[in-house]
Amino acid sequence: MFLKKTVPFLLTLFTGIFSFCCYFMPHRYVENAWNTASDWAIIVGSGALAVGTVSMVRTYYKKSMNKNDPNRYYSMISIVSLVIMAVVGFITGIEPGSLFIDIFKNVLSPCESTMFSLLAFYIASAAFRSFRLKSFSAGLLLFAALIVMLAQIPTGEAISSYIPLLKDWILDYPNVGAQRAILIGIAIGSVATALKIILGIDKSVFAGAGK
Repeated sequence: MFLKKTVPFLLTLFTGIFSFCCYFMPHRYVENAWNTASDWAIIVGSGALAVGTVSMVRTYYKKSMNKNDPNRYYSMISIVSLVIMAVVGFITGIEPGSLFIDIFKNVLSPCESTMFSLLAFYIASAAFRSFRLKSFSAGLLLFAALIVMLAQIPTGEAISSYIPLLKDWILDYPNVGAQRAILIGIAIGSVATALKIILGIDKSVFAGAGK
């Protein structure tokens, strides 16, 4: 338990204090230590990428061998695609015009475009349900959405020259105010979560904590 819980906690505590000092103490020695730690973080991240790749291959291989899993063929496709792209990248390189980039542009990019096109229908369906006039708040949301959408097309300005101005006011004041409130809440939650992890209050991130 010492290696699984105590050592990770001490490392997390030291890293949190070190990051705090580097942010609030802009000294030359502290900055040099931070730059060195950043270089080591890149190295550790590369190792984590390799570990993640091995873990993904092992997980997908087990799924592909499970004949009772209806999605086993997707796991096979993922492993084959990973191997093909890795081999092509090592042989032809990743420079512009290489086979690796051509496969990326002609296979992955159309797949992503198709996925986002399908998501557009789900977004439209969710917007239709959200814009139902059931309350005063829903009415305000519907009114703001109509103004913003009308201002994006020439029809809105043809109806009234005040529609683009009203759209700018909605985006510059109520929208920005809501965004700042959300960002403040996210920042407070992030700080609270970070302190819980650094101080060891939340032990769920350490190995063996759930056993």
